[in-house]
Formats: sequence, structure tokens, C-alpha cells
Amino acid sequence: MTIFFTVVTTNYLPFAVSLLDSAKLYHPEFEFCICLADYLDKEEIGTNNLMQKYPIIQLHELEIEEFDFITQNYNPMQLANCSKVLFARHFLNQECIDKVIFCDSDTYFFGKLPSSTINNGDIVITPHFTHPPDINMKRQELEVLNAGLYNGGFFKLKKSAETDSYIDWLRERSVKECIYDFKRGFYGEQLWLNLVPLYFKNVFIENSQGMNVAYWNLHERHILEHDGIFSVNGTTPLCFFHYSGWDYFAPEEISKWALFTSEMRPEIKPLLLKYHAALQANEYEHYINKPNYYTSKNNLNKKSFFSTLKKKYFKW
Repeated sequence: MTIFFTVVTTNYLPFAVSLLDSAKLYHPEFEFCICLADYLDKEEIGTNNLMQKYPIIQLHELEIEEFDFITQNYNPMQLANCSKVLFARHFLNQECIDKVIFCDSDTYFFGKLPSSTINNGDIVITPHFTHPPDINMKRQELEVLNAGLYNGGFFKLKKSAETDSYIDWLRERSVKECIYDFKRGFYGEQLWLNLVPLYFKNVFIENSQGMNVAYWNLHERHILEHDGIFSVNGTTPLCFFHYSGWDYFAPEEISKWALFTSEMRPEIKPLLLKYHAALQANEYEHYINKPNYYTSKNNLNKKSFFSTLKKKYFKW
């Protein structure tokens, strides 16, 4: 059995449901789950229509040794990002599950995953891009050199001894050090992915141009639409678009970090408006300001916490 999951805090539930709805259209054979890096009581879940759409598993249910540290010291983004590997470990511990597929919640499917993604490799990751941009867009290359060659917003793991070693390795390095500090070489869990093809066997780097299309690879990927079907560069079916940096209240803009505007790339607009409609239907404005149960009252409210954390981990 294959589990497709995403990790969110409560305010991102509309993103999670929109993603899973879109993926289920193309992969009804998968099982789907929302992993919550937050806390909701059973009564609230049981009386909420949006929360009833997919199974929800909450962070405290994993009974992990890192629980106190991460809930007391991280902001919502850190909490969600460091939890990916923890939920993946939980699923692969189940006898009936042989594969897990993770997607960041701010993604939306427009087609099927390539068969290579599903069938190849014990560990599957996607690069940010595979062709160099023009020299006047070298900022894209500089950003990737800072933030990592591979995007942490998607992975597939197949149950194996090699996958177990990978999860143990990443867990030791990223769960209690999910810190964003470019000067010291930390960008959440993502920079560690640079080492994965060097350290582990049976790693498959999915270079399909239809995978993980986002602002960072638009220099090499042009979207075409024919009879409601989207493709990349006229040859590759669009699998999913990653809306990193996109703003619900400025839906026709690609991303706050993009070097392209929607006027420069008008073919992207239908993807943006379709996503906006999906989030609107799933009550984005009702959820977006909901506080995280853990982070609203944890150590981040103490001004000295981040400097203390840096002193603890960065003595070199």
C-alpha cells in the first residue's frame, strides 16, 4: 500500500485538502492522510466537515522522543518541516505500507506522477532545476547554492534497509536542528538532501520536467494548455505545480520570489486562478489566522531563545 501525505498546521488545512483532492483525482489507488503538526481535540475534528474529508494523524500520536523539544522551540514552519521525516518513519513502520509519498501542502496536481517516480528507487527526490538559466538570471543558481540542489517539498520512500538508514541519518541531523541560518549552512532539512545521492544507494533523481514546477524552474519550463490538459514544453504532462511564495490575496502573481511576473508568463495564470478557487472552496479565509496550539505559547516568545539555541548547537 502507498500512503500519500502532507504535513500542516491547522491554519493550512485548506491547502492540505486542496492538495489531496487534486492528487486523488489522478491516483485513486493511493491512501491519503493529513499529518498535523498541531493539536486538535477529537470533538472539533468530529464536527468539522473539512477535517472529515481525510484521515488526520497528529504529532503527539507518534510518541516520539523529540516531541518536547520541537513543540517548545520551533515556529510553525520549522515544526512542520522537521516532522516530515517523523511521519514518514511512522508510516513505514506499519506492516501494510510499503511506500510513502510526501508533498508540501502548497502544491496542486494537474496530472499523474510519472511511472519512474512510483517505480524507481528506494529514495526519490527532485532537483530545483536541471538546466542553467541565462546569466541575467543567475540569482536562481545562487539561491539554489544557498538553499539546496533538491527541493524538500516532494519525496518518495520505499520500505527497505537503505530507506531505514536514510531516515535515521536525516532524523539525527534535521529534527532538532531545523534552523534557517545561511551563514552556517542551515536551511531547515533541505540542505542535507545535497548529500543523499552520495551517501545512499538506489537513490533516483526525478528529472521529469512535469514534476515540482515552480517559480525557481520557470526559466526551463513553459506551460501549454490544450483542451484543459496542461503540459510542460509541449512534450511532458504537467504533474504538479508548487505554489511556493504565492499569495492568496494577489492570486494572479506567481510568487513573491519569482523573477518572472504573470505578465511575462501569462500561460501560468490559469494554474494560479484554479488554485485560488480550490482554496476559496476549502475555506482559506476561515482557517488562515488560526494559531498553532504549540507555537503560540512556546519558547519562541522568549527573546533570548534563538541566540541560546545557536550557542547550544553552533560552537564552531
